[in-house]
Amino acid sequence: MNYIKLNLALFFSLTILLNSGCGEKKNSRVKESEKEPYITEEILEEVLDEIQAKQNPITEKLKKLTPLSSTDMDAWMPDKLGNLHRVNYKTNAMPASFTFVTIARFKSLNTSEQLDITLMDGAGPMGSMAIAPFLDLERITRATSTDEGFQKTITKNGTVYIQKYNEQDDTYFLQFTNKDRFIVKIETQNITEKSLWEYASQFHFNALPKI
Repeated sequence: MNYIKLNLALFFSLTILLNSGCGEKKNSRVKESEKEPYITEEILEEVLDEIQAKQNPITEKLKKLTPLSSTDMDAWMPDKLGNLHRVNYKTNAMPASFTFVTIARFKSLNTSEQLDITLMDGAGPMGSMAIAPFLDLERITRATSTDEGFQKTITKNGTVYIQKYNEQDDTYFLQFTNKDRFIVKIETQNITEKSLWEYASQFHFNALPKI
């Protein structure tokens, strides 16, 4: 593999790890029909070639853009979601990755409800490389079901979401891309599936800049 493919392979592998963590334990028994096939390097390279060819026009545009500033994110990130108050917030949370990542936590003052959001801007040379595999979530994600939870893809209003649930921890996980530029990950604890979507809708994703 060349340098670009090696980097894409790395992010592809990280994506698989992220997508397989919630709702699955080491001793979980996955349904036989849902088991993942063994992926050889040749198959991985073929998939990466297809993804790279498909996403190249998008990533080339992203590469030339300047990531959001902390001031931009300060104006966008809400202080409150319904009865959840923001208790933690940090922009440029992963400077060593040379990507602009923002994290925030919202908690109820009276219950154990909690929501965490991580948002990465795909603008810039490193951001455009990091977001590439996530631009084809349906390709890199398979539905699974275990004794502890599930993983599935959902399409709403043209957006593809990865949704996972861990029954033991009562944790929901939602991941998607916004405007082919932002990777968004939302994780909740002690919040119902209905409330997950209600809280997610209170973030003004339409206000984020396009490519």
